[in-house]
Amino acid sequence: MAKKLGNDYLVWLESSTTAGTYNLVKGQQSVSISRDAGSIDTTTKDEAGYGTSAPGLKSLKISLDTIPNLPDATGYTALEAQCNAAPAVPFNIQIRKGGAAGASADAVFQGLVYGNISSTEFGQNDAVKAKVEFTAAAAPVKDVLG
Repeated sequence: MAKKLGNDYLVWLESSTTAGTYNLVKGQQSVSISRDAGSIDTTTKDEAGYGTSAPGLKSLKISLDTIPNLPDATGYTALEAQCNAAPAVPFNIQIRKGGAAGASADAVFQGLVYGNISSTEFGQNDAVKAKVEFTAAAAPVKDVLG
């Protein structure tokens, strides 16, 4: 039985100059995605003993832990600029399987997101680490992670 390896799944950033072209963000350590759905109460008075509910709108959060590997003008540096834009502007990312050689056909997630560099660590005798968090700006175009 084959196992999925986390090393094979990497975040790619759409080029700000060439739409549809995605660039690998260097220095990635881990990426995680979480989804949460609100709850819509569907309980009525004639249902005894148990409340019922239906899933509401979903929220999406993607976290990327990195040790920026510079220079990386089209990857981390471009991502940093997108995340620091004021006012915030959404941009497209992909998560591709296939490691650094991943092609567009390897995309398992693609969507318009807002980005935020939520923390940066400057530890003594340690590499600089950054955590980037993405939230959905629209429903994903592709989402076959799982």
